Amino acid sequence: MSDWYYENNGERSGPITADELKAMLANGTIGVANLVWTAAFGSKWKRLGDTELAPPQGASPTPLPSGEPPSLPPKPEQSIQTDAFLDSELTKALIGRKQEHYLGKWRTILAKANGDPAKIASVTSWNWPALFIPYAWLLYRKLYVLGAIALVVQLAYVLLPESVPTYVSRGFMFGYLGLCIVAALYGNAWYCDAARKRWAVISKEPDQAAALERARESGGVNWIAPIGAIAVVIAAAVLPHVITWSDDEAMVRSGYMTGYPSTTIGQALAASFDDAKWQSFTTDKGAMVVSFTGKINASLHANAVDRMMRPVRETAADPDLNVRYGSYEGLLPHYETALAYLKAKNRLQPLWDKHGCEQPPGKPATCDVMVANFTLMREAVEAWADDAYWSVGEPVEIQWTINPNGRSFSLASMNSNAWKGKPFTEVVAVLYD
Repeated sequence: MSDWYYENNGERSGPITADELKAMLANGTIGVANLVWTAAFGSKWKRLGDTELAPPQGASPTPLPSGEPPSLPPKPEQSIQTDAFLDSELTKALIGRKQEHYLGKWRTILAKANGDPAKIASVTSWNWPALFIPYAWLLYRKLYVLGAIALVVQLAYVLLPESVPTYVSRGFMFGYLGLCIVAALYGNAWYCDAARKRWAVISKEPDQAAALERARESGGVNWIAPIGAIAVVIAAAVLPHVITWSDDEAMVRSGYMTGYPSTTIGQALAASFDDAKWQSFTTDKGAMVVSFTGKINASLHANAVDRMMRPVRETAADPDLNVRYGSYEGLLPHYETALAYLKAKNRLQPLWDKHGCEQPPGKPATCDVMVANFTLMREAVEAWADDAYWSVGEPVEIQWTINPNGRSFSLASMNSNAWKGKPFTEVVAVLYD
């Protein structure tokens, strides 16, 4: 009768008969160490070698709420001796400071892990110090590998050049904040897992006094590592600003344009140009010059077009015609250029057919001539601007001269066909808009 269940690679199999089970034992499919269950065992599983392989005839598994035999217990090598670990003097020596605090946290963590060591590190348990300074807390508790990883991430964020695009700096910022939250959620579990592994090794030491001394040496806390790490982070954040004056290129990158104190020059240019290159050199007359070259990107192109068309769009619904048409004055310098460009591209006639207004001699116009003409102007300039105004890929060169005091600089030139003839102030306004 099919009344036996057996362990097969950690999973329950069956039911089979006792004779089938003996046959499997005989041919080596299973061994005497495999766990087996039959109704006579109640809720416990036994090693096959500890049974007589002679269950009562007709027996069937004892009914359970789920209608299934009990789940296999954790294998002996996978279970944790929770009480032995938490009550051990070795564990307390491994913790050092705040023993009762962490023992309480660990008791909860081990209970949630159900004795499975593979689950310990994934149990959440909030840790405030790990939230604010994760690398310092990890190093303080001698979790050196994790602490080093957190320190590298912190330094990468602190040392991020100011010239990188805003989205990159924001990505690093959110990434570091995410690291802080993860460390706060799992720091206690990581600490518990590391201490348990150390305890498992040290507890095998036959000399208990030597084991206790070894636990004190490998455990406890380390004040020097976190203090040194904090000092390194502070130095990384402060020193670049202290030594900026010795690097002309860095001075310009981290400097500010007049009237725009919230965004550095490096950040503004990184967000507006592709293929950016910086260099510094000395002219034949001994002047120190910092040069930037790049190509207009899609973001700056769109910003320039929007800035040019903004007055027209903002007054499009104004009931005062003088106000509405007055906003078109800014388009007049570009209108003839736009007409020539669209004509060369065979794109002018459709606009003319759409907005042209006939006025036969001696007769009233078929539409509002003024409205039609201004509408034609707006759409023609806008169509040209989308293609050719501050066009994407247009090369630029901007230069600054370093003043004799070596601690300040002045804008010397802004060269590009995109803004040829425009004053510096207007070009800068587009860059920072």
